[in-house]
Amino acid sequence: MKKGLFLVAISILFVACTPKNSAFRYFDKGDIETNAVRNTKKADIIKNDAIEVTFMATYLNKFDPKISQKEENFLIYIYFPNLEEQIDFTKNGYELLLNGKTPISIEKLDRDDKKYEDMMLRNFWGSYYLVKFSNQELVQNLNITLKPKSSDATLNFEK
Repeated sequence: MKKGLFLVAISILFVACTPKNSAFRYFDKGDIETNAVRNTKKADIIKNDAIEVTFMATYLNKFDPKISQKEENFLIYIYFPNLEEQIDFTKNGYELLLNGKTPISIEKLDRDDKKYEDMMLRNFWGSYYLVKFSNQELVQNLNITLKPKSSDATLNFEK
């Protein structure tokens, strides 16, 4: 009985002394790549029980000091799994909005872009974009949305 308790105590001691809360402790990742993963979110647009679009965004302002703070900068990944050729998302009838506002610039990135290579995934099925929005400094929550343009209907009336 004493030997069993001794082994349990030694096991607890070893487990308690290991680093915690770091999913990257087993991988050889740089700080930029680690911070990029921490600031990346993913969503899928599903239609008829199938994924129509995979959408991922990395908020660059949060961790990259080289990025201009005059704009909100995102590294966007968009993948259309049902299309043979990945065409530009705007030509496919989609638009990006940040808190309801359109971007000030959208730059399609090459797959071998050296500036953002540590932040990109290692799959190249979809397309990457550097998207800039006007500075939303007064807003705490940034909601970036990818939505089909055709879903909206607007009626304008004059008074």
